[in-house]
Order: sequence, then C-alpha cells, then structure tokens
Amino acid sequence: MARLRIGILGATGLVGRETIDLVLRAWPDASLVLYASRDQSMTVAGKDHPVLAAARLEESGAARGDLAFVALDDDQSKRYVPRLLELGYRVVDKSNTYRADPNVPLVAAGVNDDLVGEAVHLVANPNCTTIPLTLALEPLRRKFGLASATVATYQAVSGAGVATLDQFLADSREGYAAPDRLGLCFDEARYAGNTVPHNGSTDVSGFSSEERKLVFESRKILRLPGFAVSAQCCRVPVAVGHYENVWLTLAEKAPLEAISAVLGDAKEAPFVRFFPGASGDGLSAVSCVHDRDRALVGRLRADERDPSGRSVCLTVVGDNLRLGAATNAVRIASRWYPAADPDLGVGR
Repeated sequence: MARLRIGILGATGLVGRETIDLVLRAWPDASLVLYASRDQSMTVAGKDHPVLAAARLEESGAARGDLAFVALDDDQSKRYVPRLLELGYRVVDKSNTYRADPNVPLVAAGVNDDLVGEAVHLVANPNCTTIPLTLALEPLRRKFGLASATVATYQAVSGAGVATLDQFLADSREGYAAPDRLGLCFDEARYAGNTVPHNGSTDVSGFSSEERKLVFESRKILRLPGFAVSAQCCRVPVAVGHYENVWLTLAEKAPLEAISAVLGDAKEAPFVRFFPGASGDGLSAVSCVHDRDRALVGRLRADERDPSGRSVCLTVVGDNLRLGAATNAVRIASRWYPAADPDLGVGR
C-alpha cells in the first residue's frame, strides 16, 4: 500500500506547527510535504525538513497527494484550495473561506463529523471559539434541546498569529518590568496588559466578524438554523487559551445533576472534560494548555433570572491552537484515513 502523502500549507505558522506534530502522531508513516510563503527549511522532531513555496503547487508538474491541511488566510485559501483539489487531495481548510458555503461541510469533530464521507473532498474547519462551544452544547441539544445562548469570549493573543504573539510577549516583558501599578506604560491599542474588543471588522449592526462567526457557525454545526445565539468577543492578555462564559437556555427544564451527568459522560460528550461544581477550580485559560485536545467545561450553575429553571450558566475553555484548530482538523481527516492515535480519531 502506498504511503499517505500529506500536504500542510502554512506549515511555519503557529497552527501549522501544531498540525505537523499531530499528523506525525496520527499517521506516523505518512510522507509530509510542507508549504509556506517561500522556500525555506524548518526543524520537525529534531530533523530538518524542506518547506516549499506554496506557489510551486501552481506549476504544471506539481505532485498529486492524498490529504492537505490549509492554515492560510482567506485570500491564500481561495488561491490554493481549488488547486489542491485538482491534484487529488482531500482538504481540510482552516480559514473562513468556505465556512458559509452550503455545499461545504463545516465540521466540529465529535459533533457533526458524520457529514465527512467518502464523497466529500473539502471540509471547512470552524473558528477557534466555535469548536469548544459546540462540543459543550451538542450533548445538551440531544438530551434536552436548546432554546438560546449568550456567549462572552475572552480570546488569547495567539489567535492573531505568530508576529502579534511575539510582539505581545515583548511588550509584556517591557511593560511589567516598569513599577507602574496602573499600567500607564502599556499602549491602550495593543494587547499587553490590556483587554480590548476583538479587532474583527464590524458590520452595519456593529457586531464584529468574530462575533458573527460564532453565531453563524454554531447554528450550522448544531443544525439549528433558528438557534437564538448572540456573542461578544474580546482579546485578553493571554498567550494561548480561549475562555468563554455561556448563558444557556434549554428547550426543557433539567436539574443540574442531569446536565452534569451528560457533560461528564465521555460517550455522550466526546472530547469534553467536565469539572463538577460551581467553583471553577482547574478551569482556566492556562489549564487548557495542559489538556490541549479537549474542551474544558464547568462552573455549571442555575441562572436565577429564569423562574422556569431552564437556564444555566457555564464556562467553556479550549486551546485555540490545538482543539480550536489543528486537533479538530486532524480528527476530521480521520474520517477519511483512520488515525493511529485513538485520541485523534473519530468513529466511522
């Protein structure tokens, strides 16, 4: 049997590097072909690997392949995904380019990966806040139904890319070295020592593109086009780890014990780690970088504003580079090519 040929576009970026590590776990015998903006080299698992300019894919003699992960911006995805499909690759695209396309499945593994069949050659990977959110909501949808949700996100700086993360780290080192208890040394428009609205472009209603992604994508993934969901998103001075507070109304009343039982059952709630109780101990942004491939869910409590007893508050946390991007993409691809590591696979 021929070795699986796997291409990774955007290999030198934060998500690309995580994808490489996971691909080596999932398909250790695969042949890797790495692409970035220019020809270069990078060290992977202690070995130097060539990295090709993505433009080489457009050459007439470009090699065919089996599976490709695309971690590029929207414009570059539009340029290269069609070419990858021409070359025979099955593609998981991590940009926003195809998420709204009704002909392209938008998939959170463990929620709606049943959409990834043999006839499917292109799948869109959701946004890094949508994946952990839908992993927490889908088990509750199946058991109790969902009526509405309000979500506040506190998103890590790494979601803006490696250059922005490095600038944040440098600004933090410099700023926190100053004996300034107010933080006046920090730039009010930058991330270090700061909390700011998410800088996605706003639409005519004033909501940002990040907020609209969470609303649209959760409806599509949960297969609830009428789901009443709203979001407010911000950036916080954290390197890795997106944190979400959720005010959720179920379709039917359910005691907290029943909700906890569902979220704490690995079969009912795959890729979820549930923290019982309302204190939130062990549930932080830093916690998720020690448990990178699951949604951490907890701080479950009744929303006392709702006399019907259908509303609860809970917290969802996920590593935005892994669970929110690379891990989900690899789990999607395991529907086509079973993964050697069971934690990176989903049932077929």
